[in-house]
Amino acid sequence: MQTASRVPPRSLPPDRESTARGSGPEELLALAEVGRELTAGSGTRSALERALEVTHRRLGASHCALYVTDPEHRRLEVRAAFGFAPGQLRPRYGLGVAGRVAETGRPIVVPLVRQEPMALAELADSGSWSQASLGLVCVPVSLAGRPGGALATYFPTHGADWASLLRVLEVVASLMSQALYAASPERQAATKAAAPSPEPASATPFEYANMIGASAAMRPIYEQIGQVARTNATALIRGESGTGKELVAHAIHHNSPRARHPFVKVNCAAVPETLFESELFGHERGAFTGAHARKKGRFELAEGGTLFLDEIGDLSLTTQAKLLRVLQFREFERLGGTLTLRPDVRIIAATNKDMERAVASGTFREDLYYRLNVFAITMPPLRERRADIPALAEYFLGKYSSEHRRRIARISSAALDILCQYAWPGNVRELENVVERAVVLCDGSVLKEHHLPDTVRVAAAAKPPERQTLAQAVADLERRMIEDALRTARGNAARAARALGTTERIVRYKAGKYGIDTNRFRR
Repeated sequence: MQTASRVPPRSLPPDRESTARGSGPEELLALAEVGRELTAGSGTRSALERALEVTHRRLGASHCALYVTDPEHRRLEVRAAFGFAPGQLRPRYGLGVAGRVAETGRPIVVPLVRQEPMALAELADSGSWSQASLGLVCVPVSLAGRPGGALATYFPTHGADWASLLRVLEVVASLMSQALYAASPERQAATKAAAPSPEPASATPFEYANMIGASAAMRPIYEQIGQVARTNATALIRGESGTGKELVAHAIHHNSPRARHPFVKVNCAAVPETLFESELFGHERGAFTGAHARKKGRFELAEGGTLFLDEIGDLSLTTQAKLLRVLQFREFERLGGTLTLRPDVRIIAATNKDMERAVASGTFREDLYYRLNVFAITMPPLRERRADIPALAEYFLGKYSSEHRRRIARISSAALDILCQYAWPGNVRELENVVERAVVLCDGSVLKEHHLPDTVRVAAAAKPPERQTLAQAVADLERRMIEDALRTARGNAARAARALGTTERIVRYKAGKYGIDTNRFRR
């Protein structure tokens, strides 16, 4: 790790996955608690300060500061701080570590503050830091898809894993970005200006905390969201029901330059085929019986924003042909009309179907599939990201304790063990329902195992029909480790081998032995 003064602001090694593997429980609980504080406080100063206090308590930070930019006057202001005395910070836009991060939108890691003049420049009493053994992790905070500030966090240097801390703090900064945007004047202006629609920009702001997860399976998802959000590329989100595909669509929209415009959702499985064309493209007065007035379609309502086509795999072939024309030529006419409309709309689609099989069987058009599959994101099922279950359960516990006016402080270890052992065929949606039911049943300060549904407790307690032999247990562990390494390396066998401390030949041999398809881990 190099100091910020000798490298570009992004001071991580290229192979970040090999530097920091996995996430401890405190990191997961920190993300859950930060999300809970921010969603409860709606981006207020007190909520932001409580979130910074969580980083101190859960992650061991000694000092924290959240800076926001005033782009019109090129100023950097302290929005919230922890561990600093009043007047101790003197941020300047474009100067110092926080100033450069806020200007460039790229993180900086300083392993030892006292040896970095750029880090000392933003401290009013830098002399008191000359003997301190503290390092600094500073990550950007975005606002509606543009740099909006910086989160500066100081840690004791002894035993610090800078790559792991950077990864966690980037997620914390994303949570704060959503809270700041929800409370910003431009968000309020967008709320008033947005036209009524099934899910307009005036709806409840997207809660990034619902996407809690720092497991190996989720880290690539966050990176892919960041990559595609900055573009206008069509995205296809795949995964089982209940994995959070709609949340990914929200994340892409609200972290893109289109965030100020509407996010309009269409459930393709719920709209009858006879009404789909009218629903999507609108109709003119008199176009059919009952069309008493002109109606705008979802494409028009989403002008400048994002149109989310959920359950796209359930469209009929006839409807697919009509949709293909719009995606190909970016124009359409209202039903019964002659005026050609050319909407400026970004398309995000989602499905739980096996699209390749649907194309092969002829139930889904191959040309439409290729139009949609520009940038694919595959959401992992909850059973493949069990490390995220405690943090998700804690988040849902806080959410529904507040909603149902219960004073439940925590989940017992026995109950968490049951939740982590269950297979979760309904994924995160099922976990949320289970936790809400348990909150309703709980009459004390601790949610215990007997508050969980019988189906979850019985399935989690079920024993395998035969005890595993030592060889079977070793093979099972080896298979899971190889799968986790390939998932982190996105199917790259060479990088997975380096992470496991072995050779690429052995990884490929073992993958073939256990029937692991490396291609399914690729983006």
